[in-house]
Amino acid sequence: MGIRLPMVLAVMLGTAFLLPLPALSGPILSLSEAERLARSDDPATLRYQELAEARREAAISARQLPDPALIMEVMDVARDGFSLEDDTMTQLRLGVRQTFPRGDSRRLASERESAMAQAEAARSSNAELVAVRAVRRAYLMLFEQRAILDVLEKSQPLFEDLREITEREFASGFADQQDLLRAELELSRLHDRVLSVQAQEAAALAQLARWVGQEAILRPLPLELPELAEPTGTLLAHPLLSAEQAVINAGNHGVELARQGYKPQWTVELTYGTPTERGMGMPDRMSAMVMVDLPLFTRQRQDRDLSASVHRREAAQYAWDEQARELQRQLGETQARWQQLNERERRYAEHLLPQARENAEAAEHGYRNRTTDFNSLVRARLTELETRIEAVRIGTQRRLEQVDLLYVLGENA
Repeated sequence: MGIRLPMVLAVMLGTAFLLPLPALSGPILSLSEAERLARSDDPATLRYQELAEARREAAISARQLPDPALIMEVMDVARDGFSLEDDTMTQLRLGVRQTFPRGDSRRLASERESAMAQAEAARSSNAELVAVRAVRRAYLMLFEQRAILDVLEKSQPLFEDLREITEREFASGFADQQDLLRAELELSRLHDRVLSVQAQEAAALAQLARWVGQEAILRPLPLELPELAEPTGTLLAHPLLSAEQAVINAGNHGVELARQGYKPQWTVELTYGTPTERGMGMPDRMSAMVMVDLPLFTRQRQDRDLSASVHRREAAQYAWDEQARELQRQLGETQARWQQLNERERRYAEHLLPQARENAEAAEHGYRNRTTDFNSLVRARLTELETRIEAVRIGTQRRLEQVDLLYVLGENA
């Protein structure tokens, strides 16, 4: 039995250094609950909502007339002496001046801001989609690590039985020392895999905590992998395309706004004047003035402004095209992987898992009856273990691809 002592010590030391993980308590944390927590306090979503609200306020402001100007004037004061009472020409004037911007520039500026508000609102919707996608991926990755841990823990008694069988065979003279060492080695490797998966579980917990908070990650997960909605949307529904389309609309308003630069701007002024010398019987006077901008030389300003706005609109159109192509690429790749994983998951459930289990049971029965060698038994057990772990990974990966597919199609369900 001295042969077993180093291996037993290694297993005990490995178990002593298992990573401390939080104790699970409270109600089950479902995927829908995790999504709700992620949506409720996502800074990126809230930031774009604030930017959208700022644009809406600016749209209201842009539609208003400029503030009127108050005119207070002392007119025709004599140069040789400052006196308001002895000079019949000096007047005190009070008036108001109002400017009327060019053409429909106020309406167009307001509509441009409204279009940009729609763009920010669409970016907010995309930020929410990104948050939902991220929390779904973190949730599924955590579920995967815990499912693999469960597989490893349930496999431990099988490998312990394998060691006990080998010990009995060794004591009876039907197994050699190498078989016994191999049984100890596989059990130690199993413990090492538990350590590795626990480290990955801790990393997945940290990822999920970023979206749902520290308290929520202490809650247990359901026993079965959650199923997601079937993807049914279209690329055109994606908020990133909606945002780019809103920028194009804003560019169209910008072009029309630049065209208003060829129209005159009007300013109207009304004043009321009274003489400072009242003894002469001079009456009070009123004045009206109209000022009109004359956009006669447009080559270096209006023409340039219009050309710049047209280029900005064309750039926005190219941005929409680029975004659509990128989403189309992501859709094609993700859909192909998702469909392939669907088929692989089905084959594992219907064929590979039952075959791996039956193969391991047959190998163990053969080893007990001395019709199968030890290496065949170990390979059968390892194959069953790897098949079960791979089935977990394929099921998780299929759902991860479905998460990406739902995001590309602009679906939140």
